[in-house]
Amino acid sequence: MGKLTMAAMETLRERVADDGRCDALLAGFERPQALREPLRALVQAQQQLLQAEHEVAQVADVLRRDQKYAPAGRPSIHIVQLRKQQAAAKQVMLIARQRLAQVAQTFMQASGLAVKAKQSPSEAVAAWLQALR
Repeated sequence: MGKLTMAAMETLRERVADDGRCDALLAGFERPQALREPLRALVQAQQQLLQAEHEVAQVADVLRRDQKYAPAGRPSIHIVQLRKQQAAAKQVMLIARQRLAQVAQTFMQASGLAVKAKQSPSEAVAAWLQALR
């Protein structure tokens, strides 16, 4: 099983936007209509986390590239700005990760989805979303 991608999450977001298709995804649960909004929030939170992780990786790549050719000594203004941008991107990613954990916990409680031993609700719903693709 591969990793969730932004393209897969965008496709899934389009699927859960429609009530009928959303209910079809939730057909195995007791009350699919009650799980629509938690599922939509879950998909949105997962998509935001993937976007934040992508932005952190992009800034890290640029910073790595620019630091490689920077002269020794005091860092340039450009490098300092990139480090600030990297810190801000990491902060956004941490907030997105926390939001996903909260939404995943809510979805797990509402749906009764089983969690394996030593598995967080975020990991469990990520695996479940991966299976929906």
